[in-house]
Amino acid sequence: MTVTPKVSLPVLALLFVWSDLSSATILPTIREASEGIRTEADFDWDATNMINNKNYFDNNSNFFDHHDVNDSDYIFDSVAHDFLSAKKMFLNAEKNGKTRKFINSIRSAGHDDYNLFGDIFSYSLDANDTVTGMGGETGNLNEKFEIYGGATGGVMNVTMQFRTKSEKEQYGHHDHHGHHSNDSVIGHSPLVGNIMRLHGMGIQDASTDGRIKTNPFALEATYTQEDFDATFSLTEFEELINGCLFLGWLNTSLDGNINLVTNADRWVHAVQGNFDNMPNNPNRHDEHGVIGNAIVGSLQGYIDGTSTSIQGLTKAQGEIRVGDHGGDPNGNTVWAIIDHNSDFVVVPEPSTYALIGGVISLATVLLRRRK
Repeated sequence: MTVTPKVSLPVLALLFVWSDLSSATILPTIREASEGIRTEADFDWDATNMINNKNYFDNNSNFFDHHDVNDSDYIFDSVAHDFLSAKKMFLNAEKNGKTRKFINSIRSAGHDDYNLFGDIFSYSLDANDTVTGMGGETGNLNEKFEIYGGATGGVMNVTMQFRTKSEKEQYGHHDHHGHHSNDSVIGHSPLVGNIMRLHGMGIQDASTDGRIKTNPFALEATYTQEDFDATFSLTEFEELINGCLFLGWLNTSLDGNINLVTNADRWVHAVQGNFDNMPNNPNRHDEHGVIGNAIVGSLQGYIDGTSTSIQGLTKAQGEIRVGDHGGDPNGNTVWAIIDHNSDFVVVPEPSTYALIGGVISLATVLLRRRK
């Protein structure tokens, strides 16, 4: 991962103080330098992609870049950054009898067959229904995905399919140099558990990069400790505070073909696929290119509280804000507030990279505490 040696003081306090997960704890923020919202690429994907023009993506100046060590930590400004607070929604907890599906058809992705999924499991929803309560249990002990949100606003047929992580998405096939080599969709972050493909919640036509906008919803993914340990990462808490454990989204547009997943596509942070509360030129090819920081706590703790992932920006109790994200190390869960349909999975970081960030963060805190 790219290391940012500049860390704010509130961040380091979390390395020494662990709060009750019943109330979400906000981590240090990442600043955002640009204003406005861009939901479409400013280039032609057919001509500019990881295969035809990889240099464009290697140049961070073409995207929102949160790794600039020369800028101060990001703090919300209601005038300059009002777009980050543009989309919030009160969650409707009524499940209307919906329960998670028990998934007994999970296709093997083999060496690198990212497009091979098992049988379709579906929910038929009417206009008065909610999306809350949908999800899937894979049968792998406690592994599951669950959706929380609001009213559908229309008739929907929501579908889920599952596959295993392929050999090329596991530890050992990650890129040790920290760059996207186009040899695997994981970059330097191997996956945890199985992959869920979620379709059918769209409220508008697909964008040019294949994303389909939905009403805001919270997606929570629960993983097993065995699967997490197989990535040889640091502890979940250490990974979270370094931005290295999160709900992942597979960006299928990077190879120039939105309909076929190839090694030139990439798993990134799920909030990167969002339409709302995003800056100009959002970085959708870097695992860690997000605004704000993970909230250490359960999804329910976040919903019941007023904290967001952005320092200086709050929400009401019972409300969710598009772009917020976090995880509960004690509950083996990660979650994100998103507004798009896609493929999702839990993504950690090998300790080789996370340790570097963790050591620097700790050192920075100690230095600032001594001043």
